Order: sequence, then structure tokens, then C-alpha cells
Amino acid sequence: MTREIIVAGAGSGSLTLEVQEALKSADVIFAASRFVNLVPSGKKVIDIKNYSELANETGKVLILVSGDTGIFSLLPVLQKKFPDEKFTVLPGVSSLQVICARAGETWNDAKILSGHGRNLDAGIFLNAVERNRITILFCDKVISPKWACEKLMCLDVEVFIGSNLGSPDEKVFHGSPANFTSYDFPELSILLIRNEKFYTHEKLFLRNSDFIPEKHMTKEAVRFAILSRLELDNSSTFWDIGAGSGSISVSVGYANPEINIHSVEFRPEALSIISRNIKKFHLHNIHVHEGRALDVIKTLPKPSHVFIGGSSGELAGILEYISRFDCVRVVIACVTLETFNTAYSFLHQWDNFETLQISASTSKSLAPDMTLMKADNPVIILSANR
Repeated sequence: MTREIIVAGAGSGSLTLEVQEALKSADVIFAASRFVNLVPSGKKVIDIKNYSELANETGKVLILVSGDTGIFSLLPVLQKKFPDEKFTVLPGVSSLQVICARAGETWNDAKILSGHGRNLDAGIFLNAVERNRITILFCDKVISPKWACEKLMCLDVEVFIGSNLGSPDEKVFHGSPANFTSYDFPELSILLIRNEKFYTHEKLFLRNSDFIPEKHMTKEAVRFAILSRLELDNSSTFWDIGAGSGSISVSVGYANPEINIHSVEFRPEALSIISRNIKKFHLHNIHVHEGRALDVIKTLPKPSHVFIGGSSGELAGILEYISRFDCVRVVIACVTLETFNTAYSFLHQWDNFETLQISASTSKSLAPDMTLMKADNPVIILSANR
């Protein structure tokens, strides 16, 4: 017997007419326990947690997913697990649509996040709120409205919190984050954050003049080369060792607000400038660690990418420690031959090893009608994959 598979959105419990008709004609229905009451009597019902049993069923099979099929739903998981199956998809009204309606908002310019069964970094969450007028967060027991409001205390925003939307137990709260930091909300909650003072990018790339400077600050031409050699993506966990003014960390965070960044520095004056630059560009995904690199990196999460701009004589030990990891890309900037020798002795044995030397000069006015090209010290950039 052939099999027809329908993935239908249950919304927040209010079914569309199309989904109601599909339920009536289905032979087997996969549904969460909270949606069993929506299933017509006499139907074979299987808990949606056991969706892998789909392979054993025939006839017309309907999978009733919560919310809408098009956002943070089970649909892509099913498509990946059963690549040869053809799915008919019936949308539902999601809690996202309902909370926007309750707040009188549209979601066309919203940043949509989910903490439902996901690890959502607080810094990445705050970056989203800082950069968008509307941010919407799907919550669970851990990433809850209370958790979010505690993080939002540092920002001037207003929140709408919806619980059990579309059901007789629906509740919607509105106010400042401070109003809800001591309130426990149901697991099925969603948060809409409105930030009328959101931070907008003025530039795609930051120049040295944009930063609060520090005497050992990485030059522009070198920094751009380093950033291209790092080959970061939005899922990266990035270590910036010897962060100095934070120009590399801040440039990464500015361009990629979803990257998890760990900046390591031990000099007090540099640490102060890093913090000021982070604040200037409204970044929350940069975690600054004070101390000697060899001590600090042993406490950090496994990196996917590492930049070493300064090591204070610890380079060999740092690279020895990084050598314990698999799948790490390392970029090192060398201004002395001794640093180059140490870096080369490790990296030339790794995959995709490359060396780039940059000798840059910038213009400097000597008089109203005279300009000199002033050379910076040459920098050798080594990169490789471990």
C-alpha cells in the first residue's frame, strides 16, 4: 500500500480549515500529547516523539507539528531523515504571528531567534536586540522570558510576553524587562522585544580611526588580511590571543554578531581599551579574559578559529596546547623573526599552510604641498588548519 505524508501546522491550537479536513481523512496521526484533543475520535494516534515510526506506516499519514511548518518546526528534520519521501505541507498560525498581532507589530523586519531546545548565547541574543527594532524569541524552560528579561536589564527596551497563545489559558504581558525578572512563565511562551533605539551600522568595515587606539594596534592593511585569512563563519568559536586594543575581536563581532568571541589579554591598559571599544560598537558577543594566555586558554571552550597577535614569549606553549584540538584554523601575525621561526616550526606541518608578508606605507603630509609615504614595519601572516 502506498503512503501519503502530510506535515500540518497546529498553530497554537487553532487549526485552519485545510488542516481540519486533512485530519478527518488521515489514517494515522502523529501528534504531541497537548494536541491529541484536536484529533477526531477513532483515529490511530502516535506520539510525535516517535516520528521515526513513520517508515512503518502506510496510507494517509499526518504529522501534526506545533506552530507553523515554516519556522523552527520538525519539517526539515523529517525531510533529512526521509529524503526519498514527498511531503505535502499545510501551514498553521504560529505563536510568532499571534504575539505580533497582540503587540500591533509586523514581523517583516524582525530578527527571529529560538531558545527552544537550543543553546542560545546571551551575548548573541543581546546583539540581535541591539541591532533590530523588533526581536522575537521562542522560549523554553531554560531560555525563558525570565532569563531573557534578566539579560535585557542593560538595555532600554520594552517587551511583550505571550504564554499559551491561542488557547483558553492565553496571557499576554507588556512592560519593561525589570517587570518580569522574578516571574516564572509557562514553557510555551514567546517574547517580542521592541527597541526603538536600536544600533545601526554606519559602515561595512571599520578603519583604525573608528577605534579607541592603543599603541600596539594592528594596522588596517594587516587587519584586513588577517580577517580574510581567518575564514570565519557564523557558527565559529573564535579566540583572539593578545587582543591589544581589540581591533580584531571588535571587527569580527561588528561584522558577525552571531560569532562567539573570546579575547585574551593581560595588560591592564589594553584591557581598558578593549572594553571601551566593545561598548562603543554595542557588542555583547565578545568575552574578555584577563591573564596570561597559557593560563586563560585552558578555561575556554574549544575554538574553531584562533588568531595570535601577541604571545609574550608563550607562543610555543600556546601552539602546543592548540595542537590537541582537531578542526581548528590558526592565523598568526609575526613582527619579529623569532616569532616567525616558532610559528613556522608548528604551522608548516599542518594543512593548507600559507605565508603572506605585508609591507604597507601610508601617506603623511610634510607641508601644504608635500606628502611623504611612511612605511610601517613589515608583518608576516602565517595560516594553517589543524
